[in-house]
Parts: sequence; C-alpha cells; structure tokens
Amino acid sequence: MHLLQDCCLAARLARRELRAGLRGFGVFLACLALGVGAVAGVGSLAASYGAALARDAAALLGGDLEATLAQRPASPEELAALTALGRVSHLVSMQTMARRAAGPGKRALATLRAVDDAYPLYGSVALDPPLPLAEVLAVREGLPGAAAAPELLARLGVGVGDSIKVADASYTIRAKLGREPDAATGLSTLGPHLLVQDDTLEKAGLAGPGSLTRHFYRVKLPPGADARADAARLKRDFPEAGWRIRDASAAQPGLARFMDRLTTATGLVALAALLLGGIGVSQAASGYLAGRTAAIAVLKCVGASRRVAWITYFLVIAALAGCGILAGLALGAAVPPLAGPLLSRFLPTALPPGPFPAALGLAGLCGALTTLAFSLPHLAMAAGVPPLLLFRGYAVPTLPRPSLAARLPGFACMAALAALAVAASPSRRLGLWFVVAVLGAALVFRLFAVLAVLLARLPGRRHGPVGLALRALSRPGNQVGPVLAALGLGLTTLCAMTLVEANFRQAATEDIPRAAPAFFFVDIQPGQIADFQAATRAIAGVTRVETSPMIRGRITRVKDVPAEAVDVDEDVRWAVQGDRGLTYAAREPRGSRLVAGAWWPENYAGPPLVSVEEGVAKGLGLGVGDTVTVNVLGREITAEVASLRRVNWLSLGINYVFVFSPGSLVGLPMTHLATAYVDGAAPGNPGEAVFAAVTDRFPNVTAIGVGDALADVMAIAEKVARAVTVAAAATLAVGMLVLVQTMAAGMRRRRYEAVLCKVCGASRRQVLAMLLAENAFLGVLAGLTALGLGAALAWAFVTAFLELPFRFFPGPALVTVGLATALTLALGLAGVARALAEKALPLLRNE
Repeated sequence: MHLLQDCCLAARLARRELRAGLRGFGVFLACLALGVGAVAGVGSLAASYGAALARDAAALLGGDLEATLAQRPASPEELAALTALGRVSHLVSMQTMARRAAGPGKRALATLRAVDDAYPLYGSVALDPPLPLAEVLAVREGLPGAAAAPELLARLGVGVGDSIKVADASYTIRAKLGREPDAATGLSTLGPHLLVQDDTLEKAGLAGPGSLTRHFYRVKLPPGADARADAARLKRDFPEAGWRIRDASAAQPGLARFMDRLTTATGLVALAALLLGGIGVSQAASGYLAGRTAAIAVLKCVGASRRVAWITYFLVIAALAGCGILAGLALGAAVPPLAGPLLSRFLPTALPPGPFPAALGLAGLCGALTTLAFSLPHLAMAAGVPPLLLFRGYAVPTLPRPSLAARLPGFACMAALAALAVAASPSRRLGLWFVVAVLGAALVFRLFAVLAVLLARLPGRRHGPVGLALRALSRPGNQVGPVLAALGLGLTTLCAMTLVEANFRQAATEDIPRAAPAFFFVDIQPGQIADFQAATRAIAGVTRVETSPMIRGRITRVKDVPAEAVDVDEDVRWAVQGDRGLTYAAREPRGSRLVAGAWWPENYAGPPLVSVEEGVAKGLGLGVGDTVTVNVLGREITAEVASLRRVNWLSLGINYVFVFSPGSLVGLPMTHLATAYVDGAAPGNPGEAVFAAVTDRFPNVTAIGVGDALADVMAIAEKVARAVTVAAAATLAVGMLVLVQTMAAGMRRRRYEAVLCKVCGASRRQVLAMLLAENAFLGVLAGLTALGLGAALAWAFVTAFLELPFRFFPGPALVTVGLATALTLALGLAGVARALAEKALPLLRNE
C-alpha cells in the first residue's frame, strides 16, 4: 500500500518536473535516437530480407523441392521418383566460354544455364524484347536461340540478332536476359548468364561424362504436399544417390549466409553506437540530477522518502528515454522502404517495407537496457542527497558517490545488454568477441586517459599558453577521459576498417597477382591434357603449367555419422552443404604443409586414404585415423584420414580440401584442372596468348582469369566496406554528440579560468591560444589512442583471419588523427567566443 502511494506521489512530482521542458536533454534524446535507430535499421533490413525469402521461396528455389546432382543427370529410377511427386523441371548449369561467331574472336566467361520446356515452374523470366521464352530458345533456320545477360553481350561486342559460339555449337541471340526468378543471385557471379535449351548441350559437346555440370531437378508439388517429408523420403529411398535435396525454406543459401554475416557485422557496429550513446545518456542524467540537488533536498526536508525521490527522477528519465527510443524506432522502421529500392539490383527479390516488430522490439530493449545501465548509478547518487544540503556548512554541495550495492543494478543491465548482443547475433563467436573488444577498448581508453594525466603532471618549466593547456589536462575534473570515450570508439572502428581494406586491396591488386597464376583452365578432358600442356608450354613467357585431375563429390558421412547429423562448426558448414572438388595425388601438393600425420608412399596401392585441410578437419571434428565418406556419381568412397594439411589458399595455386591416395578414385570420369603462370615482364602479352591458344584449340575448356576473379572479390569487399562505413558513421555521429555534451559540461570551468587569466593580465589572444592548445592536445590524444587501438585490431584481423602480411598505411593514420583534432577544435571553439566575452565581476562576486 505504501509503495503504491509513493509511486502515485512520485508520478505527480515527475509530471511537474517534466513541465520545465527538455532543456539539457537534447544530446540525451539524440544519442538514444541514433543508437536505437542504427540497431533497429540493421535488424529491420535483415528481417525484411528474411521475409522476402519466405514470401518468394518457391520462385527463388525454382520449385517446392530441388534435387542437385554433380556431373551426372538423374537415373531413370531417380527421375521416376521425382516425377511421382509433381511436375519436374530440369536445369543444367556450368561455366563455359562464349565467343563471337564472326569478326574478331572476342571471348568471355559465361554461366551457361540449359533449361527444358517446363522452366520456370514459378515466376517468369524477364526478356528484352518481351517474348515468350519458348520462342526465344526455339530453333530457327537451323540455329537454336539464346538469351544473354547484357554484360555478356557487351564483352563479346554483339547484340540481339547476332550469333555466338559455345564449344561446338552456335546460337542466335534473340533477347537480352533480365531477372531470372531462380538465378543464384549474389553480389558477384562467375560469368554473366546465358540461357539456352537443354537439348543443345550434347551438340555443343558439353554433356559428356565428367563434364563439370550441375543438374538441378525442381519439383512443383501439388497443394497440401509436405515438402520436407518428401525430401526425407527421397534421401531414405536413394541413400547412395549423392544428391543434395532442399525444400523452399533453404532457397538462396549462399546469399542468405552472406546477408547474415553482413548484418551481424553492421549490427554490432550499430550496437557500439548505442553503447557510445550511453555515455551521452550518463552525462545528461548526471548534469540534470546535479542541477536538481536542491530540489531533492527540499523534498527530503518536507518528508519525502528516499524511495519517492528515486522513483520521481527515474520516471523523468524513463519518460525522456521513451521519447528517444520511439524516435529511434521510427528511424529504424524507415530503413527498409528507403534502402529497398537501392538494394534491388543486388538482391533476387524485392524487400517488403515492414514494419518488423521483432527487430524493433529488440532495438527498443537494447535502448532501454542502455538507458538503465548508464543512468541508474546517477539515480542512486541523487536519491542519497541529504536534506542538510540546504543548510550551508552542514553538507558538501555535490552528489555523494554511490556504494557498490547501488551500482549493481547498472552492472546487471550492462551484463544483460552484453548477453543480448551475443544471443541476437547469428554468430555467437563474433558476438562474444564484440563484447570482449568493447570491454578491452574501454579499458584501453581509461588507461590512456590516466597515462596522459600523469604525463601532464610531470614536473618541468611550462610557461605561456602551452604550459597552461598542459596543466588543464591534469586538473581535477579534466576532460581527457570523456573526450577519449566520445571519439575513441567511432574513430577506432573507422581506422581499423580503413586499414583492413587497404591491406586487402594491396594483397588483391599487387601481392597476390604477382604470385598467382594468370589463368585457371577447367574441364580439360583426359584425351586433351597432353596437347594442352604442349600448346601452353610452347608459348613464350609461360613460366609454369600445373595440372591436376578433378571430380566433384559430396560428403555423406563423417566418422560413420550421417553428415546432416554431425555438429559442424559454422565456419566450415559449407563443406557439407554442397559438392566439393576432389583429387588424388602421389605427392603432397605445392602450397601446403603437413601439420599432423604422414603422407603416403608414391607407390601406395592400399585402401583409400585422404589428406584433409586443417581448418575443415577441425570444423568437422576429424583427426588422423578417423574416416570420411564421400559420394561421387552415386559411388560411396570411405577413406581413412592419413594427414592434415595447412594450405596457403592465397597463393591461388591448385589445391583441394580433400586429396585422396592414388587408386581411390579409379574408374571415375575425371577431368583436369590446370593453371598457367606467365612472366609479366616478358615481351608481348603472354597472358593473352595463352588465353587465345587454349580457347581457340579447345573450345570446351573454360578459362577463368585470376584478375577478373580478384576484381569480383574486390567489388564484394567494397560493398561490405561501404555498409560497415555507414554503421561506423552512426557511431561517429553519436560520438560527436557526446563530445558536444562533454564540451558543454566543461564550458563553465573554461569561462571561469578565462576570467582569471584576464584578471591576472593575460590578453584575449593568449587566452584564445591556451584554449586552442588544450583542444588540440585532446584531439591529438584521442586520435593517437584510436589509431593505436584501430591498428592493433586491424593487425589481428588481417594476420589471423585473412592470413595476410600486415602493412601500416600512413594515410588512414593521418585521417584518424586529423579528424579527431578537427572535431575537438571545431566543437571547442563553439564556446570560446562566449568565454572570451565573459565579464569578470559577476563570477568573482559570486565567489
């Protein structure tokens, strides 16, 4: 009963407090709105993409059910089982070379998609001109038709009505290819799409045994059918088929994984912005409650309890926080409808505008926890204000420091926020590392602030404005810690991201191309390998040609446990979700070294053995002596793990996750993969000569330029960097708001010090120089701290995750330090004019 009465009284008092307006809470509201808006925006965008996948799942998959086979079509029994479920469409996909049929021999890599008459089961193909697909692909005047992506037509220099050749077949381009409902769309694809009729592959010579094709069988189920039950039955009835069966809920898995990781990274950066906004919340709450100490003392004198005082100002801060959180949720809810049109050209489906209550609720909860974590300690201090404060000389006119017990609720809210960050992240490991990084950054900023103050207090002769500025850094209530906290996190993120991007760009554009082959050549038939080696090695400037047999297979069992039931690390889940390239070798491949076990003898002829890449083996729980089973064209091969290898994938040489012992893959239709290394300093253009010689003589062989592949990787990296930059910009914006609050909090002390300096004989110019020097020192200190921490984070990411040598680039360093200095100078100068114009008499009289 007493609690209810206290709450009612506190609510009336809080309402009266709010009548005074929101003065002093502008930064409080802005920090919460930006932080919550960033978290809500990223979450809403991820939820929008998830909703789009669920809405268009069947069209994106191409059917209600899909069975994928590598390098072989379905057997009559398998096809009959699929046909019994519903209407079936067959699509064959492969990489190939397309070239002009007439004129200069321009060639380009293309993704060939051969479809049947039933395609597409869902949706429609966008064509220009808008003709029926059957009419575009039909045979006319002895030539089949094709639809090609505009990028492919531009690379070949052809248009609608012209003819192109693919291997041994000719096609007439009848339309430009627009959006395909089932195309595996990502931020980059290996060659523009070329759509043809499936019965033309045999004439082109691309349907032979061992060709690197993927056969997709899509099934349109009747209404009410259970796709998951049908998929389970197919796996049970054909355990050795080696096919991957998915229902519509697993459409676009590659892009879904990419979007999960992208939204995880940007979401954690957005959460960092919200945490930084918590500092602004803390400063605003502290300043507001410090100004209400007299009012709280009056309440105590007229009989109000400590609980009434606490609830009163808790309700004030909660009401203001609610306004800020609601504004942030409105900002976040607006992200999908605004960003959807911009992302439509990268994504296979249109994004629904929302709103998405789950994402908004999570962001609102994060905002509420942040407010509580950073304001509860100040509320505890305010509730402890003694009534004797009203009587001069009986109490110190400052807020008392809270006890450890009073701080515990704030710590609990911070712990709950950290747990929420880990639980809400698709990657628990990344979420945990984020929490550790934030705690580490806070500790580093604190240590740097203490170190700076200690250095400023070292004895020595310090005269003039610079000496006064250094003394200001070490005075009680100095701004070193708040400025480092305000700018450190945002600048650290920007610095780390810029250095990572610079190192990655250096590796992708200069380091890797120097050591990497010029071309990969795929789908070389066994009867062509000798002629291929002779033709390429005869070209001047070719320094090395490497070849390796290859076939594709799928992991079906790990240590006699079905692959679907194995607890696989999320970083290597891709290894069991699709088919992998397999090879055999008598000697250990170049570019790898053994870390466990031993390599088999060159003349080994015993039971199948396999060497597994170290990271994949760890993610699958494999060790030396364990077994792994792969399905290759319906044949189950169980091999014992003989060794683990560490592979330098960045050399871009020929290497595989699984390398089998000789004899393990006997009797299977192997093709060959080859690489050609050229001397860039050789006269002429040996790379172009190799490309022309191979594609002219072996039209079925696909040539993949390493430079083009690296350009695609760089394009993806730039898009990721752009997205993270947007989130980091929100962090920096919140940091600027906190910096504004920090500068405003210290302005009264600065005005008082400026008056004292002028009374003691300092000129306005000298006072201005002192204030500028202090702000410059603060900015340089914040920039150097962020630079050191950002460089350390970038080094760890580049060396441990990318496995690249780390280089320090001075450009990002200068930008980081310069930006911090410029921000502190600009915001510090905002109050300098007022400080210089302050009259001495009012301040001195009050003292």
